[in-house]
Amino acid sequence: MAKKSKIVLLFGVILIFAGCANQMAPTGGEVDKIPPEIIESFPKNRTTNFSDNFIELQFSEYVDKLSVQNAVFISPALQHGLTYDWSGKSVSIEFKDTLQLNTTYTVTIGTEVFDLNNRNKMVQPYVFAFSTGEQIDTAKISGRVYDSKVDGVMIYAYQTSGDIDAAKQKPNYVSQVGKNGNYSLVGLRNGEYKVLAIRDNMLDMLYQKNDDEFGVQSEKIELKKDKTIAEYVDFFLSKEDTIAPKLSAAFMKDRNHLVVEFSEGIDSTKLSASNFELVDTVSQKKIFSKYFFKHDLKPNQFYVAFDDTSSFEDYVLYANSFEDLSSNINSTDKIGFVYKTEKDTTVNKLLKVYGEMPGEKVDFEEPVVKIQFVDGIDLDDVKRRTIIEDAKKNPVDFGVSKVDDALFILNIPGKLKPGSEYLVKFAADKLKDFSAKSIDTVYQIKFVTTTELDFGGVSGIVNSEDSTLVTVVESISTPKRVYQKKNDKKNKFDFKKVVPGKYKVWAFKDRNHNGKYDKGSIMPFKYAEDFRFHSDTLNLRARWPVGDVLINFSER
Repeated sequence: MAKKSKIVLLFGVILIFAGCANQMAPTGGEVDKIPPEIIESFPKNRTTNFSDNFIELQFSEYVDKLSVQNAVFISPALQHGLTYDWSGKSVSIEFKDTLQLNTTYTVTIGTEVFDLNNRNKMVQPYVFAFSTGEQIDTAKISGRVYDSKVDGVMIYAYQTSGDIDAAKQKPNYVSQVGKNGNYSLVGLRNGEYKVLAIRDNMLDMLYQKNDDEFGVQSEKIELKKDKTIAEYVDFFLSKEDTIAPKLSAAFMKDRNHLVVEFSEGIDSTKLSASNFELVDTVSQKKIFSKYFFKHDLKPNQFYVAFDDTSSFEDYVLYANSFEDLSSNINSTDKIGFVYKTEKDTTVNKLLKVYGEMPGEKVDFEEPVVKIQFVDGIDLDDVKRRTIIEDAKKNPVDFGVSKVDDALFILNIPGKLKPGSEYLVKFAADKLKDFSAKSIDTVYQIKFVTTTELDFGGVSGIVNSEDSTLVTVVESISTPKRVYQKKNDKKNKFDFKKVVPGKYKVWAFKDRNHNGKYDKGSIMPFKYAEDFRFHSDTLNLRARWPVGDVLINFSER
């Protein structure tokens, strides 16, 4: 492609204004599902002795101009920006900088480019390199980002042997992942690199703590004459959370039940009714919460239940020592709300008895039975009013633990009979709730146990000499199911009881022997633990275990 002349005939200008001045999608016809592509670029990939001050791109169809401008990345970065000159499906991109001598430049057109017909995005980034000297740098780093949503994730490479401040320091090289998560950084100089995967929400090539998700490489990367390629530089994404949670909303359902909402997910296992109190700002009187539970509310919402609140005039809810899922603690927060005088009219009852296996069955080998009430209830009442019977009415021993004040777990110490029915009875006679109504009934709800035929299985080996390997079998659908165990001395793994479904299988090197995958950190820079995935998604079916699964660690 050659740069187009700036001089055009008046007739040509009229045609352009008549047909191309406004980018508009055509109407009618079939829905366009074909993503745009770059079918030609100038200069060609790996061009040397490049001396022009522009590059050109030709697309397969009309694309949104602004989306192109937001998707062009040039490494090393230019200081003074670019100008864009469009002609139909082609664009000439002019450098405002003078290119450095004897330097390899890499141009990446990211996947945020979309067409005009149906806003279809490019499937893969388009990458090419050129050099202003006689030699072109050929070193390369490639890998994959593993995440449920990889669109738009950037890859930033910093050529340094020291630490990086990614919040202030822009990368030397930039790329972007495709829809399958794969990426490549090409045209790199030899040297040591720190590589990050960043979901750069601000698109400023800087890392924003508490906002951007990130991934960190798993080991030192040094490109040199006899090793110019680094492969399997793979990433998981995580978010660094250093902000304590807050109370974001509160409203009354009735005069005994307050719904409280937190600003983010909290660790509810560390919360109870004792963390909450109502304060009358006029009299300074306090009422302490009686129950705390989740039941049927939206994410981050919980019920806080109180005895009589009618004596108060001006209400404020205080919450003490609540913690988010990243262990950030808010010691005290408060929030006001509008009082409701309506009485509680909902009668408490045993709502549900269920297990965590498909069809809400209970695992016969490790039986855990959950019982859900409509409203809060004392743990002692659950203990003394609940019994479990088998089909012959024989009692079954169990203990009771609390998830919250409306959800409890019946822990059965031994195995149950496979494929059998059991009965949970809850004697609610003379039990009163907030509505002051006595619940004179015995609730009886059955549950069924699983059999060995309800499960699938998977076994295989990890090809590596590492002695710290842990294998993970993880479902790709909800509810998320994760099975994990340390490999044996021959690095084999065998999962015998897996709930049927589609799974990814992967393994990681547990360097610090803590039994969990560590994703590393940016500041201070800390390597993530190395991992590999089995190449295929496994469809594990009941009664049909899958064997000979290979996970290959190609040691770098």
